Amino acid sequence: MEFRVACAQMDIALGDKEVNFETAVQMVKEAASRKVDVLVLPELFTTGYCLEKANELGESPNGHSIELLRDLAGRFRIFLVAGSILEKRGQEIFNTCHLIGKDGKLLGFYDKVQLFPPFDENRYLSAGSETPIFKTGFGIFGVMICFDLRFPELARTLAVNGAQVIFCPAEFPTERIAVWATLLRARAIENQVFVVGCNRVGSDGKHVFGGRSAIINPEGVTLAQAYDRPQLIDVEINLDEIEDVRQSLPLMKYRHKDF
Repeated sequence: MEFRVACAQMDIALGDKEVNFETAVQMVKEAASRKVDVLVLPELFTTGYCLEKANELGESPNGHSIELLRDLAGRFRIFLVAGSILEKRGQEIFNTCHLIGKDGKLLGFYDKVQLFPPFDENRYLSAGSETPIFKTGFGIFGVMICFDLRFPELARTLAVNGAQVIFCPAEFPTERIAVWATLLRARAIENQVFVVGCNRVGSDGKHVFGGRSAIINPEGVTLAQAYDRPQLIDVEINLDEIEDVRQSLPLMKYRHKDF
């Protein structure tokens, strides 16, 4: 299976959904013009880390942001790994990534499992408890969000359950951007999967974010790399490479199942 995948590396206006959606729309239009099949957006791309207003900014699962995303996906015939948004369910608010097909249908969602204490996520948000995989027309997808990337057991769980591409929307700050680059490659190498990391750029007044979104193949080779400015990167990937790499060095076969 071959398809074109892209990262929409964007600046995010803190708490301003209207401005951020306009930016996302322009990114989607550009991706569509490049014949991109699957586009991933950054973490909390509608609001940024405006968590003190999470109760106000959080939306229901069928809220306005999801409606707009579904319309975008259907109108431009592009599969969206829709970064993440603040999603409110009852009294809880989650950092949630939605996957939306080319037909505009919602395939499912992932709630961030590992909340990031330095950004007060654990103070304002609830953690997810599941690591779903998504069977799509392009292959089997898994999602981690930002801080999740530091926990190799999450990526391994996704890979063992069949994920061929792991997407990681993020807001990684500039001072840790070398860690970001290293962990993206590590998660790809140790699981022999494609890893697509979409970071943001710009500043929210407290932190500066480093970009460097990247698309990594199952051997850890960087196929596309962004800089530290708003940018769309895209590349054609072939999922057959996963089987080739695993035939050459069958890590999943050799791994000790008790660990």
